[in-house]
Amino acid sequence: MKRVFALVLLSLAGPAFAAPIKVDLSVGGRADALAPGYAAWCDVTGKSAARRFGGVEVQLGVSHGVMATTWWKGGAVEGARMVVDAVRVNRAAADAVLELRLRGLPAGRHSLATFHNVSASPESNVQVGAFDVWLNGVEYTRGVKPSLRAASDDDAAVAYLEFEVVAGEDVRVEYRVATGAEASASLVLCGFELDGADPRRRAAKPQPERGDEHVAAEQGTVRLTWTPAPGAITHRVYLGTSEVAVAAATPDAPECHGVAPAAQCSIAGLDVHSDYFWRVDEIDAQGRVTPGEVWHFRLRRPAFPGAEGYGRFARGGRGGRVIEVTNLNDSGPGSLRAAVEADGPRTVVFAVSGLITLQRRLVIRNPYLTIAGQTAPGKGITLRKYNFGLMGTHDVVLRHLRVRPGNLSGTTLDGMGMATSDHCIIDHASISWTIDEAFSSRGARNITLQRTLISEALNQAGHKNYPAGSRHGYAASIGGMVGSFHHNLLAHNSGRNWSLAGGLDQAGHHTGWLDLRNNVVYNWDNRTTDGGAARVQYVNNYYKPGPASHVFHLLKPERNNIRGFGPQDYFVAGNVMEGRVGPDDAWGGIVAPDPARARRSGDNVADHDDALPSEPEPLASFVRRQPFFEPLVTTQSARAAYKQVLSDVGCTQPAFDAHDARIVREVQTGTFTYRGSKTKLPGLPDSQDDVGGWEEYPEVRRPADFDHDHDGLPDWWEVAHGTNPLSPAGASDDANADPDRDGYTNLEDYLNWMAAPHLECASDGSVTVDLASLTAGFTAQPVHRVVRVRHGTASVLDDGHTLRFVPEPGYRGLAEVVFGVTDADGDGMERTIGVAVR
Repeated sequence: MKRVFALVLLSLAGPAFAAPIKVDLSVGGRADALAPGYAAWCDVTGKSAARRFGGVEVQLGVSHGVMATTWWKGGAVEGARMVVDAVRVNRAAADAVLELRLRGLPAGRHSLATFHNVSASPESNVQVGAFDVWLNGVEYTRGVKPSLRAASDDDAAVAYLEFEVVAGEDVRVEYRVATGAEASASLVLCGFELDGADPRRRAAKPQPERGDEHVAAEQGTVRLTWTPAPGAITHRVYLGTSEVAVAAATPDAPECHGVAPAAQCSIAGLDVHSDYFWRVDEIDAQGRVTPGEVWHFRLRRPAFPGAEGYGRFARGGRGGRVIEVTNLNDSGPGSLRAAVEADGPRTVVFAVSGLITLQRRLVIRNPYLTIAGQTAPGKGITLRKYNFGLMGTHDVVLRHLRVRPGNLSGTTLDGMGMATSDHCIIDHASISWTIDEAFSSRGARNITLQRTLISEALNQAGHKNYPAGSRHGYAASIGGMVGSFHHNLLAHNSGRNWSLAGGLDQAGHHTGWLDLRNNVVYNWDNRTTDGGAARVQYVNNYYKPGPASHVFHLLKPERNNIRGFGPQDYFVAGNVMEGRVGPDDAWGGIVAPDPARARRSGDNVADHDDALPSEPEPLASFVRRQPFFEPLVTTQSARAAYKQVLSDVGCTQPAFDAHDARIVREVQTGTFTYRGSKTKLPGLPDSQDDVGGWEEYPEVRRPADFDHDHDGLPDWWEVAHGTNPLSPAGASDDANADPDRDGYTNLEDYLNWMAAPHLECASDGSVTVDLASLTAGFTAQPVHRVVRVRHGTASVLDDGHTLRFVPEPGYRGLAEVVFGVTDADGDGMERTIGVAVR
């Protein structure tokens, strides 16, 4: 029978066959459906389509039926990529053929591996059928059966061919339905690799995983492991910092680390600033060598000293270029927007301070970014009118900024967020005067929000999704896998303090692992912490009712449709509701879910009403006795955390503004200053004008000679450290060097110094600081003391809270004072003050 093929054309870019060509037949360009190192060929459907990427054409076509895409959400949740989507033959006859034609291959020996996985659910009772492979009209192999819902890309079924190419001739590969099989359950193609080794004989499932940029390394040593190929008896390991060199390395190359008798190898002497590439060649009993894929990883390092939680390893702009913000414009050269929208690893420093009036949303989408608000002069940086946050990005570090949109834009805005972002951290931010919730992080992974002050979400402010007169002064809806939220202050927000917004994963199951600890919440209206997530750790938080508060529970899980969407479990310990629940009342303040309320709300129960119990659930059915995962946060008691948070929260560098100082004071005293102009509720504004609006943020500019070479390191810092303050334009050698090998570059050392309290002192003088301003939460007979001093002497004066520092005679450079405070309750903390001696 003559077959007529409809063809799809693809050209692959780059130097031909310098490396294997890898293509993933993907759905819609989704990041969670693209295998690392593969080019995406998206949405191949129907009878024909065409794409061009270079000089080698790959034609894909069907003899009967049409090509359609498949998508398996659950596989993406588990970390699979290539096998979660595919092209399959729809509405095909029993003799249907899927053809892959290669045109333009150079003469010589070539290979082709194709990957086949059926993603139909087991409930569909699909009978996965086999197919036969024909090469240039000759049967090559019989009975290849696609895998069914392979858990990883390495578990997909493979068809592998080796062949000689004659110059000018096409290579035609046909996938024919085996006798008795169903075309739609057998003719499925997830991707292919041209001119690579046989995947069935390669090492697989590497640890560190492909592309992992946050690998643990104890003292620079990484343990490499993999799944050996069947029949492999030894394994030759290559590792280096050049992908090209590792791919081409031979046993006598410096990248070769010898032959391992088992599928593991430890390599020492690695550092956080390098990219590492490795491969494992498998050797069988006959001495045949199968070259491995080249895998990539990088080591992790906390984003900065004091970074904690699951976002603590955000890389930020480490090792990249420096971009200076030189004006307060919304956009254009020198603006914050231009720096945010730039590509590549970058650190943003500020040569100007003041109020930036945004004219549209400012969204961080490009990864590897550090925004160092602490580097601004004056009172720092405040954004208004529109919001600023992260969306679908990774490895972002954001510190010491204020976002206060207000109602100027006439639109419903939140403040900040980290939705669908990964390995990101926000530290010491201040957010207020939002109409939607102040902060959100739905769909995120590996994030931290720490020491951030969320206050005065606008209450009756005209939210677009609610009737006129509705109140929506909400603090935060939080998700994350895992999301860490610690040492934050939520004050004067009507509701969602917090709202647990774990949501549903791609498979339709409850998701979100959330860790909330050592947070302080003050003066809510009708909602404290509610919502739901798959796993919640809720530990040592401090709630202080204010004059607007009229509900007094701590936590209200909303466990609607657990049977339909999967479990929600909680670990609860040590929380305090001032005057009502003490830390020893482990489950005090938890409201049992009310099934009657869920039925009335209709929330996710229409099809699962029988999944709801008729009576409130006993807490023991979902509150567990042990935590689910490590918090990775230094944790204090709720009382001690209350004091620490009030001493160090919000945008504190380069200055703590009057608004945040008022908020902390009102929390301490249990008071309020302003009422909402519409609701008249104490402490809950309906407009920023109710509380006086934006204070004065003067525009202050760094002098022209502050940083001559614009590498982010001021001249005085470079002189003190012996680096060159007059480097050539664009040079980053000094900024990105790490002479003490602590994993932080010179630029990061400067940023970290600026992020903590710091002073200047003449070499022949002295300097004083009021320690009470740095320990504001400790009011019960606090006693301050000097813990240690570097390059000078320090003492607490007779008033008990003023510290005087005197530098060593003749010393110029960086000095340091560590002081402590202890109060009558026995609670305390230590803080570090940097001193620049000039």
